[in-house]
Amino acid sequence: MDKLDEINLRLDKIVDQLNEINEAFPDGVHAHRMAHEAMIKAATAEESFWRELKLEIAKKGLIGLVVILVGLVLAGVSVKLGLGIK
Repeated sequence: MDKLDEINLRLDKIVDQLNEINEAFPDGVHAHRMAHEAMIKAATAEESFWRELKLEIAKKGLIGLVVILVGLVLAGVSVKLGLGIK
């Protein structure tokens, strides 16, 4: 086997390997990349949604706690002043 035959054999192997790789992307490499970009964008949006939801829940919980505390303070003050229900 001379050098040219060896080079051709290696090139055939490389072409076969490239064909196998291309079979992994039936819609093409560009479509595969676009699919990954869409998944990354969706994951980023989902992360943002959950972060904002947690913040809103914390705000509402804090406001609710303040309302309850103010109500208890007002009820206590009204009892101390004799303004309670008789």
